[in-house]
Amino acid sequence: MNTPASNVVPLNQALASALGSVGTGTTLSGPLTPHSVAAEQALLGLLMVNNRQLDDLGGSLQALHFYVPLHAAIFEAVDKLVGRGREANPITVRELLRGTPYDDEQALLPHLSGMFENAALGQDVKSLAEIIHTTYLQRQLMGLGDGLRVQAGSAHKPEEVTQVLDAVSGELFKLAETGRGTVTIQNLRNPLIEVIKRAEEARKSGTGLTGVTSGFTDFDALLGGLQKSDLIILAARPSMGKTSLAVNIAQNAAMALLTGGANGAAVGVFSLEMSADQLAARMLSSAAGISAHQLTNGHLSDADFRRLAEASNQLAELPLFIDDTPQLSINALRARARRMKRQQGIGLIVVDYLQLMTGTRGGKDENRVQEVSEISQGLKTVARELNVPVIALSQLSRAVEGRDNKRPQLSDLRESGSIEQDADLVVFLYREEYYLSRQLGASDQMDDKTQKMREQLEQAKGKCEVLISKNRKGPTGVVTLLFHGETTTFHNYQPQQYGDKAMVVHRPEM
Repeated sequence: MNTPASNVVPLNQALASALGSVGTGTTLSGPLTPHSVAAEQALLGLLMVNNRQLDDLGGSLQALHFYVPLHAAIFEAVDKLVGRGREANPITVRELLRGTPYDDEQALLPHLSGMFENAALGQDVKSLAEIIHTTYLQRQLMGLGDGLRVQAGSAHKPEEVTQVLDAVSGELFKLAETGRGTVTIQNLRNPLIEVIKRAEEARKSGTGLTGVTSGFTDFDALLGGLQKSDLIILAARPSMGKTSLAVNIAQNAAMALLTGGANGAAVGVFSLEMSADQLAARMLSSAAGISAHQLTNGHLSDADFRRLAEASNQLAELPLFIDDTPQLSINALRARARRMKRQQGIGLIVVDYLQLMTGTRGGKDENRVQEVSEISQGLKTVARELNVPVIALSQLSRAVEGRDNKRPQLSDLRESGSIEQDADLVVFLYREEYYLSRQLGASDQMDDKTQKMREQLEQAKGKCEVLISKNRKGPTGVVTLLFHGETTTFHNYQPQQYGDKAMVVHRPEM
């Protein structure tokens, strides 16, 4: 089956191994190979004259970015010396390189001294680093192009071409991310500073949020918002409203960004079950407060049409983007999410839903549990790689229906691969109204048992329990929301109307 190049609709990786060393920093050779030996020498000279300028680079420059292997080794030596609290100068760098292929005192020390003595103090290390990094990217792109030509020539089947496209997208994303100061190995200083910074921002804003807003007060209060790099599993049995809640959260986050509210985000929605048109209809119904049934049968008044027009104009401006490609593989989703992040700056991803995705082999030669595990692990990788929260909707096993207490629990996920293990947050939905309505049916009996069920149904009408059953970063608990089925919309719950609580928090045991 041919996969469309892109199904991204605004609301208005294979190749790496085939390319081998081209993607790992090995330089190409030839008269037209982009490089600047002068920029490399000038930067190294400045760093040895003033070691503090290494901090100005913020980790954006790496040894692999240098064209001359000796210069890469010198930069690495300077970085090591400064990291150990020692001075990096021609003498100490020479000592650190002793025993390496560059250990030639008669040639190395004069070369280091020459760079040190000829360092032009007026030059800007950041500008020099930019030259070095840019020529590195040029070399990698040239190598990628050569490798792509070979791979494209040998990819004859549609799935092989798709694999090449996914892998190329991954390599391009990695190249785009190099030189941005990303550090994978570090001590606690920087992470601690980041945590304090987020807490201070939340305190100053008065919202208490350190992540993307869901738009639901009690939900945000319990979680502090949807946190970056978190995989959030939103699971429920059919008809509980999981798609509706995910779409409402997406709308709320995008609206907060559009209107300058607190902790908003552009949102990417991968809808594997519903088309973009169907999702747009749901959003329009919710925003206008007009039932989906009315939209379908056209029973609309002039006032209804005015509300629809106003809601449509507002929704059309939302930074919300839909990819409705069915049967996406985890690799294809990862590639498209990277592109959304790069082009649209998305800060939240919604996937509806996990079980409709395929693994890298499309289900061939592996059982479904293994495939689902690969998908959930891949979604967690997307969350970490793009540093955004990912909400993935998930089905639950039928075991729920066989229990007297039909509230979902973590064991209902455990037969579905490693979903529970990979998730940072597991959220279940439970609407007692749905089950009581099914039990009562059209019964007109008036015995004590039936009467009690009718009273329970009256108390449960519109209420949805949002059960936070796993939370790696904080407490678990239950949040109550109101669900309006006709417009598939969730609202904040007002406990004073019912005389109960909107939120029950379970603190983790110390």
